[in-house]
Amino acid sequence: MLRGFCLFVFLVLSSVSVAVNPVAAADCGVRILTEISAPSVFEDSKGNLAGFGYEIVEALKRELGCNTAIEVMPWARGYKYLSSRPNVMLFSTARTKLREDKFHWVGPVACYRWIFYGLKGGVKIKSLEDAKKVKGIGGYRKDARIQFLESEGFTNLEVTDSQDINFKKLLRGRIDLVVTSNIGVKDILAANEELQKRTVPVYTFRRMKMYLAFSKSTDQTIVRRWQKAFDALSRRGVINAIQSKWIESCPN
Repeated sequence: MLRGFCLFVFLVLSSVSVAVNPVAAADCGVRILTEISAPSVFEDSKGNLAGFGYEIVEALKRELGCNTAIEVMPWARGYKYLSSRPNVMLFSTARTKLREDKFHWVGPVACYRWIFYGLKGGVKIKSLEDAKKVKGIGGYRKDARIQFLESEGFTNLEVTDSQDINFKKLLRGRIDLVVTSNIGVKDILAANEELQKRTVPVYTFRRMKMYLAFSKSTDQTIVRRWQKAFDALSRRGVINAIQSKWIESCPN
């Protein structure tokens, strides 16, 4: 009888130890990459990461029971890893036709608009064809907006690694427009009084959604786990609450 009881206790403890295996609990299954780009991800006054993208990913990690660290790097480098390596997740990533079949998608984490910004009293455009005729359009390397404009035959794009550089070029008259978004431009304007006074939205040309993008060779089981966690948080209103805190929430 005692031997049987000891065997029962051993089996129970063994099953518990498997369930709380710290290695399994710590691994989210993917390398998690992002860039500093408010309001998705930025550093607060204490040097901690914040933003809607950061909060959504952290909520998903809690739902999944894992704690893989988020790595911050330039967007072009993160996009290169996403495009060439297995088990990589990059956020927040615009989901476009050009990218649709290149990655797996979980979300959406944000809904927003693509906009051309220009100087007050500067160029006026009413279409993409009008935009093709301006002197120059500043954009962000490996950005979905630049990829889209390139696919539409734009030849007047001036690509840099920083939107701050693009807006400086706009103020100096070196380009006529900067392609940005209604959510990404807010913090840029808030940090620069001259930009607030001298720039205006000129033309909105697309409505888009941002997602968590997973590299194509990522195990589908991992992607499904993340989507299941996202769906669960959506049903409980967590995703909507985070979006409403920082940006416009996506319609259900």
